[in-house]
Parts: sequence; C-alpha cells; structure tokens
Amino acid sequence: MSKKEFVQAERQYTLDLLQKLSPKQWHASTLCNGWTVEDIVAHLVARERSTYSDIGLVLPSLHYIHDKKINSIKAKGHDYILKKLAHYPWWMPAIANTAEFYIHNEDILRGELQMQRPRPSKEAGEILWKALHGITKIRKDLVADLGSVQIENIQTGAVLTIENKHADKDTVIAGLPGELLLFVYGRRSAAKVKITTTKI
Repeated sequence: MSKKEFVQAERQYTLDLLQKLSPKQWHASTLCNGWTVEDIVAHLVARERSTYSDIGLVLPSLHYIHDKKINSIKAKGHDYILKKLAHYPWWMPAIANTAEFYIHNEDILRGELQMQRPRPSKEAGEILWKALHGITKIRKDLVADLGSVQIENIQTGAVLTIENKHADKDTVIAGLPGELLLFVYGRRSAAKVKITTTKI
C-alpha cells in the first residue's frame, strides 16, 4: 500500500461515514475541542482548497482567517462539502494528508458519536508509523512535558527515541502506530496506549 492509496482509503472512509450520518450527527462534538463533525470536514476542505487560510492555524492571532473560511464552507451545505471531499486535489501530496485524514476520522468516531472501526491493517500501520517518525523529528515539543520519551510500536517492535536534556523523567509510550499517532497529536485521553514513567 502506498501513501497515496492509504490517503485515498481514509478519504473514502470519511465520505462513507458522512453519508451515513443524520443532520443532527453532523453537529456532534468531536475530540477536537470546540469543533463539531461539520467543523472538521469543513476544515479538511479548507486546507486543501484554500491553503492561504492555513496561516490561521499556525499563528494564533490569525485564527479568525481559518475560522472565517470554515464558516464560509459550512454555509454552502453538506452536499458541497461532500462534493469537494470526493475529489482529491492533484496538487496535494499524499504526505501532507497521511496523518490528517486518519486523525480527523478518529476525532469524529471517538467523540460524541462513540463509533468504532476495525484497527488499521499492518500495511496501514507501517504508513502511520512513518508519519509518526516524521512528526517527532520536527515537533519534539509535542511530548516535551513527558521528559525523554521512548515510543514503542507493539506491532513491529520498532522504537522511536526523543531525547530531552532538561528531562527529570523518562517515559515509555507503547501501542499500535495509529494510537501512538493520536497520542502525540494531543488526543492523549482517547489514545489506547500504555504509559510508563520513571523519575530520573
């Protein structure tokens, strides 16, 4: 399975899920604090179709730019959102969506809707593990509060180590790749991982 095939599968899962939801369920809360299902999928459209609005995600003082775009997309209705999600923009590299669609699908499923789906296949797990490896290289701050961190992939036995020279503790986080990715991206309470912390 290639990254593009994985992203296409996650995108199709999003579409299939949305088409099964009632109008009321579109307004269900998710793991993204303050965001409904509708907000999340409008965000997915915005980041692909209106990349200038992404600056609002990077700079807190400009959040209103992204929020304004999300509201504009929501105002066009659910059919519009579904139509846009159904077409993969040719200019969007798969690597930019590897974690995005998986995490937001889980945000929707594990929020107020309390739905589940089968765990990712081994092939999908390998792709998610690579995505995790990439993000921890550039965003060590995501787990800085946990000291020096060792992330263990229980599917393959692979390990990622994130050193923190100012750490007063060591933390081991073990789980399946998708769960580890959710944990690192801030969905800690929902991620199914085992955490062991040792004071230095």
